[in-house]
Amino acid sequence: MQLSYLLVAGTLPLAYGVPLCLFGSIGFGCPSNSGSTLRNLPSKLKPNHFTWTPAGPGDVRSPCPMLNTLANHGLLPHNGRDITLDKIKTAFSDGINMGDDIAIGTFTPGLATNPDPNADYIDLDMLNKHNVIEHDGSMSRRDEYFDPTNPFDAGTFNQFISYFGNAQTFDVTSISNARARHIQQMSLLNPTMNVTEAREGTSAGECAFMLAVWGSPDNPVAKRSYFEYFFRLCPGNERFPVVLGWSPTDTALTVPTLLQIAQDITDASPAGVPLTFAPKAAS
Repeated sequence: MQLSYLLVAGTLPLAYGVPLCLFGSIGFGCPSNSGSTLRNLPSKLKPNHFTWTPAGPGDVRSPCPMLNTLANHGLLPHNGRDITLDKIKTAFSDGINMGDDIAIGTFTPGLATNPDPNADYIDLDMLNKHNVIEHDGSMSRRDEYFDPTNPFDAGTFNQFISYFGNAQTFDVTSISNARARHIQQMSLLNPTMNVTEAREGTSAGECAFMLAVWGSPDNPVAKRSYFEYFFRLCPGNERFPVVLGWSPTDTALTVPTLLQIAQDITDASPAGVPLTFAPKAAS
């Protein structure tokens, strides 16, 4: 989510700061970059949902697949630069029907990564700092110990998805189990794994965000097809699954709802599986 997401980190207790994604199994190929019609669209869809271009030369992206998706669709500046709070608010509202409170919580800590203390904007690549968005135990990126550049990693994502079995929808219970077991498995490989209680909350927040966006805030059950399409359908990934029937939910996602879903995910964590990890002592 990465949401590996900054989402809400600036305005909420750090425990739930969301720092805030080739696929042949469903049987469809990559759609064209532009939609063919805008007739009879669900009310929340915009023309930009049907236009998509991956990052090109000179464009920058972040460790957050949702911010990258908004840029790929032109809801944020496609070059990933000069992103102000107003641009974040508009993109979040138009792109995924998120409230201004989440936009503010995303932008505020992100602004601190700009080396100019007087700046009022961010470039997406400024966010590529450990534990700003990117963190250990990501659902779609390798830990910094293995790859500090934070690209999508199919092996990491495949492991996360494997915990859902053949389920075609993900809910609070199943995503809670998957994220706990996935992070535990990653801890066996990474001797520097560091997941504090605050970062555990980040992980829960990311999962909550995914359920709310690919499901809805008032019914956080996400379609697997939306989830996988967003992360890895095409080589460029980071794309809205409009061709599968997705559209932004009619109910706006706000901070209180996101926090409640995140708390439900933490509460549903499987017994006996640790949620926090400290770096292993050198032998």
